[in-house]
Amino acid sequence: MNCPRCENELAEATKQGVVIDPCPSCGGIWLDKGELGKIISQMKKTEASLEGEFRSARMELKDYHDRDYDKGPYDKNQYKRKSRFGNLFDIFD
Repeated sequence: MNCPRCENELAEATKQGVVIDPCPSCGGIWLDKGELGKIISQMKKTEASLEGEFRSARMELKDYHDRDYDKGPYDKNQYKRKSRFGNLFDIFD
């Protein structure tokens, strides 16, 4: 088959089960009827499998960020300096 753009002979290549016709001179890629649909379905399958893998990684990352790693065993206000009258009211605690 000849290239519709430059009239040179098209090469035939198979990529992931889909036969495509690339032109070696102009770089165009020509598809026969139904080949674009096959490529799209292959992409959707790949996307779905990657989504499953990334979903578990995202859940682990979410669990990591939901934890309180920055909070230590001490209260932030434990060592806060009290005012002059603060010690006076400690007798009511």
